[in-house]
Amino acid sequence: MTVASGPLPTRGGETERGVPASPRIPRAPIRPIPLSLTLLHKVGGNDRAVALSKMLGRALGGLVVAFASVAGAQGQGLPPGVKTFSARDVIEGTKVSREQCAALPKAVFVEAFGEGICIRYYLAGSAKGKAAVVFFTGDVLGLSKTGQREVEPGYLTQAPEFIDIASRVWGERLGAPVIYFGRMGMNGSSGWHGDRRSALEAEVTKKALDAIKAREGVIGFHLAGQSGGAMLVPSIVAARDDIGCAVIASGPLDFRAFTSAYGITFRTGGKRAHLDPMAEAPRVAARTAGSDPTRLFLLTDPADTAVPAKFQMPYVAAIDKAGGKALQITTGARGPEHHALIEKALFVTRDCIAGKSDAEIDKAWKGRGGDDLPR
Repeated sequence: MTVASGPLPTRGGETERGVPASPRIPRAPIRPIPLSLTLLHKVGGNDRAVALSKMLGRALGGLVVAFASVAGAQGQGLPPGVKTFSARDVIEGTKVSREQCAALPKAVFVEAFGEGICIRYYLAGSAKGKAAVVFFTGDVLGLSKTGQREVEPGYLTQAPEFIDIASRVWGERLGAPVIYFGRMGMNGSSGWHGDRRSALEAEVTKKALDAIKAREGVIGFHLAGQSGGAMLVPSIVAARDDIGCAVIASGPLDFRAFTSAYGITFRTGGKRAHLDPMAEAPRVAARTAGSDPTRLFLLTDPADTAVPAKFQMPYVAAIDKAGGKALQITTGARGPEHHALIEKALFVTRDCIAGKSDAEIDKAWKGRGGDDLPR
């Protein structure tokens, strides 16, 4: 099926040259996945360990996945029928009708602020009667040094088939269904990614989770978010009573301070108003208290140069001041910017689901090197 796409109305500020109202948070260069992190999978009756190639790089926004090669492709180029995501769709945005969305696999159509958005999500197997882990990846749209819109190269190596594999692999590793959530304007979801970290994206995400819950029969969610995707986690926790574990990795949670430091206009009105996790801290804190609390974790590399720790750690103090509870874990991140904590966020989610104590989780992950991950 061909999904209608094309330029959405011009937006001011978001990617105007010299006035990046909300730029993509920098991320480490795309790098191949270490062979030691590949997994065994049965493909066409044969067991084989297959690493994502340099072509895929750190695909899925850094998710460590095993790419099972398709019979006949013999590991050369893309498997037949696989189409990677488009830079144009990210830069210009896409429109998808309710009818077109209904014809897509694993997609829900929601309306927010008068806009209809089709959200793609990736889930291997059934999640009925279970609590599913929902993962939100980071931003991929930014500006080049010459002021042109650009998309992170690694994103352009991703395809729905690869994300499906990631969902299956991580579901096996975490012992719970894993939903890779296509953020607005990314990974097959419609809308414009320039509206990221906004009131619109948060409302679309909340409504999409409601629709996914009803469609898949899940009983609740656990959340894990990286960088720009981590900005959605507090807003969701504040609004829902069905979140078990919530893990925030490398998130610019003191976003007012972050935007001020980089000369970015902090938007406060309308659907494109920026999210303000610090302002929502009391509501999130309330969710972390009581008889059935959400367990909240924040992962930070003190050496992070993309989102320095000073824009992450004040959030924990805000939660504590509001009477809530959050565990801050300082741990090494991958990449030269010390920013990529995706795998660790998912493993901390696993430990939380397993019922490990805060002390056990902190001991397991505090101070570990960026590439010091379970094999």
